[in-house]
Formats: sequence, C-alpha cells, structure tokens
Amino acid sequence: MFVVACVTAAMITILSAFNGIESLVADLFSTFDPEITIAPAEGKVFPYTDSLQVVISEFPEVTNISASIEDDVIVRFDGQPTVATLKGVDSLFQEVTDVQTVMREGNFDLFRDEFPCAIPGLGVQNELGIPIHPTDFSLITISAPIRGKKLSRYKDKALNTLPILVSGVFSVNAEMDVKYIMAPIEYAQELFNYDNEVSHLNLGLLPETDSEDLKEVLSEKLGPGFIVETSYDKNALVHQTNKSEKWATFLILTFIMVIAGFNIMASLTMLILEKRKDIFILQSMGLTAVQVRRIFSNQGILINFVGATLGLVFGLGICWAQQTFGLLELQGSIVPYYPIEVRFLDVLGTMATVMVIGSLFSILMVRYLVKRFAH
Repeated sequence: MFVVACVTAAMITILSAFNGIESLVADLFSTFDPEITIAPAEGKVFPYTDSLQVVISEFPEVTNISASIEDDVIVRFDGQPTVATLKGVDSLFQEVTDVQTVMREGNFDLFRDEFPCAIPGLGVQNELGIPIHPTDFSLITISAPIRGKKLSRYKDKALNTLPILVSGVFSVNAEMDVKYIMAPIEYAQELFNYDNEVSHLNLGLLPETDSEDLKEVLSEKLGPGFIVETSYDKNALVHQTNKSEKWATFLILTFIMVIAGFNIMASLTMLILEKRKDIFILQSMGLTAVQVRRIFSNQGILINFVGATLGLVFGLGICWAQQTFGLLELQGSIVPYYPIEVRFLDVLGTMATVMVIGSLFSILMVRYLVKRFAH
C-alpha cells in the first residue's frame, strides 16, 4: 500500500511539474510572439500594401495588425560592439503581444520627443554595459550593411549607422535576451533602406479564437507566397520536447508501478498462507474456489485503491503546497518558484493506470496463489 501511494503521488506531482513548465514556456514566448505571424515564403521582406491589409482585416477575428522588420546589426556603446538582431516594431506591437510584462528596467518607449528609442534584451545590455536611467537615456549606435556594398571593399562605408536612445531593457529568456534589440519600425526601415517592406505581420486575435483554424483559412487566402504560423508553431520544438519528456517520465513511473505490483503480490501471498486453515474450513462449508478467489482479489483491489487514494491526496497536497507557499524556489530565474499546474486528465489517467495495473496483478496473482496454496 505504501509503495502504491508513493508511486501515485510521484506520478501526479511530476506530471503537474511538467505542466507547469509547459505553461510557463507558453506564457514566456507569448509575451514576445503574437498569436499569428505572417512571413514571406521566400526572402527576408515583402511589401506591405493596402490591398494586403484589407484582405487580412476582412477576418473579424483579427483585432490588430502590427508590422515588424528583423535583420542582423552591429550595436555599439562606448566603443564596445556586439552583434544582435534588430526587431523594428510599430506602436501596435504592444497590443498583439504582452511585451510590457517582460520589461526588466525602464519602459517600452519607442520615441522620446520624436527621437527613436531602443529596448535591448538583458543579455545585450549586460554585454555592452549600457546603464539604464529613468530620465537620462543612454545613447548607442546601430549599424547595418548597405545593400550592394561589400564590407571587404568599402570597410566602414559599407555600413549605415544611426544613433538611438535606450529607454529600457526586456527579459524573456536567455536565448532571446542575448539576441534581440527592439526599435521603432521607422528607424529600422531607414537603417536597412526599406520603404514599405516588412519582415512580419503580427496579428492580434479576439479572445477564444482558434488560432489553428484561422491559420488554415489565412494560408489559403494569402496563397503560397506567405507562411502563416501560430505562436505554437514558432516554438514547436520547445513544446514537443517538453511533452516527450513528460510522457517518457510517465512510462518510467508506470514501469515502477508494475514493480510495485509485486509488493501487492507479496502481501497477498502472506495473507493466503496465513489464512490457509480458514480457507479449508470455508471450502468444507461449501465455498467454491471462485468465491475464495473473489475474496482475496477484492482484498488486493482494496489495498491498491487505498494506496492510490492516499497517493492522490498526498500528491495533490504537494502540488497545493508548492503553488501556495513556493516550497521549491528557483534562484535567479524569471519566476520565484518552480511552476506547478494540476490537470484533471493527468490525475484521471494516473488513477486509472494505477488501478488497472493493481487490479490485474490482484486478480491474476490470486488465481495462481489460491490454486497453489489453498488446496
């Protein structure tokens, strides 16, 4: 019983921990990635025409359309350079993402008195040592290659360099923090020498909109020249890896549950040996072998049920304590304690697995044990 309780509690706790990580990852990426992104099938940019805007705006589920440009740049502060990806965004980017929630310092201000402002990731800021002040913004420069000019031949003349202020710092995860620096899309278009071209169209959707269904319709409407992706698609590898680890762990714990079934078998063996005289008396009074097996099978199922129930209570108790008190802290992380999320289907699947394995062991083992020792 104790082993069954421990395995059940472990299965519920570990599955809930994986759920918490999955939800945390989804929340983190949703702050930076919109629900649906439209990108060109070929090349880096595409023209953002009025007709394209009208086609997308015809969908009632789409609330906002935010344009952005992405390309690699060289960022310099106080003579110190680093390579980053400039993400030029418009004012609607705050409407289609939760970027405000990942601001570590300063504010998400794209302009200060009509002068463009940048928001680097925490990794970029740390690498360059850019100080952040609420009123006194630091000045940096961003350089990008001029199309048609080779760097080896023209040297610095092959780069277009523009100054920009730093209004704040964002932090999503280590990969994005060291990669991205955000700036107004107008600044990016001037730096990259684009007119009306954009890299992505970021869509904000109405609540309860099925992004997968909308993605299919948009893809068909826009044609093969565009790639339509949901936020899940853009981070599919992260989600799939987490799910694979979750179910691999579940299978390992299920195997441990099978081993725990031998513990039930040992208890039933001792019980049947102890009750051999009682079984003989009952059989002398007319009790059939089937009825004897049923008595001990029910005993085994009861042991398994009580153990699973205790494990359920214990596992849910651990999850509740972690959610309420944050017993397991994460030092230096973006969340103060390890995330936990209990899902009904996981609990139901765990209980069903434990009960099925335990019941099968009880029924099959009792059939053998009664035949072996009760005659």
